[in-house]
Amino acid sequence: MSYILEDSARAVSEDSISRRQCFACGGPPSSGRGEHVVPQWLQRLFKLANQRLTLINQSLIQYRHLTVPCCVDCNTGFLSRIESAVQPIFRHGELQSITEKMVVGRWLAKILIGLLVKETSLLFDRARPESGPIVSSEFIEELHHCHFLMQSARKPTVFQCLHGDLPFSLYHFKIADGGEDCFDLSTNIFGQSVAVMAGQLGVCFVSDGGLQMEVGPLGPFNLAGSTVSRTQFRELAARVHYKAALRDATHFYLTAESPEALQVDQVRVAPYSRGFLPGTEEVRIFRDWNDEEFSYALANALRTTRSALLDEATGRCGTTLFDKEGNLAVVSVQGR
Repeated sequence: MSYILEDSARAVSEDSISRRQCFACGGPPSSGRGEHVVPQWLQRLFKLANQRLTLINQSLIQYRHLTVPCCVDCNTGFLSRIESAVQPIFRHGELQSITEKMVVGRWLAKILIGLLVKETSLLFDRARPESGPIVSSEFIEELHHCHFLMQSARKPTVFQCLHGDLPFSLYHFKIADGGEDCFDLSTNIFGQSVAVMAGQLGVCFVSDGGLQMEVGPLGPFNLAGSTVSRTQFRELAARVHYKAALRDATHFYLTAESPEALQVDQVRVAPYSRGFLPGTEEVRIFRDWNDEEFSYALANALRTTRSALLDEATGRCGTTLFDKEGNLAVVSVQGR
């Protein structure tokens, strides 16, 4: 039996990524197309094959071309099981139990890893090959914990968490105007976050060991679980992505593996740079929120201009989430 710790370390190594080895185990890839980052069942369901996703460098790629190197055993084995487990959740449009949240979190970890691995194979500027890839191969090593989440579909895995039941942050929302044409995918490379809106379900995932949920269990404005519009979900996702990029701490982990199981324990939280909150011994987990800075991310998410969102006089950023009285803006869906 193979060991997840060995396979995962090999898969995220700069050498394996540079040589286009299997993104899941680091072994020799198949000669086929590889693994579809956005699975074919989802492409068929929302007619995505010829639609385009915007990459980090603002270039576009068709979903059907969004594939990464993968071996046959991983493709038809545990990766297939990840897809099979998540399909009924999105078809049903609801996310309820801890087990379902773990299933969705594992799937989103797979998508995040796949997207970044794909971007290591694409030039940042095709006219200037010397500029290198969109994402450096060595950056993938930062996704070790995310890789453990994905690999937990291969072998029974126990995550001992400091902040709750899940080894990541996950927020879900009901999409009031969701339907067969309702799909959106967004990421934040620095925050290791990904958000997917598909049909009537929207989910935001952060590979942060649960730190964002530690400071905000119900997400932005405590709205997790609420019914929102497509536009409101895009704003919520932008807020989760921006918060993820403000993270200034990480976990130390202890891992142990036997042929039968894997255990991943969060030991403590350690700061990156800022140390402790002034006058306390509490670790500073996030840098301060800045509405002016956030307005760039929100404008991009809402496909609008920054000037339409930011009040230059006050430095406050507008929102689609609340009405003038401060109540959650009600979504009116015609014909439903």
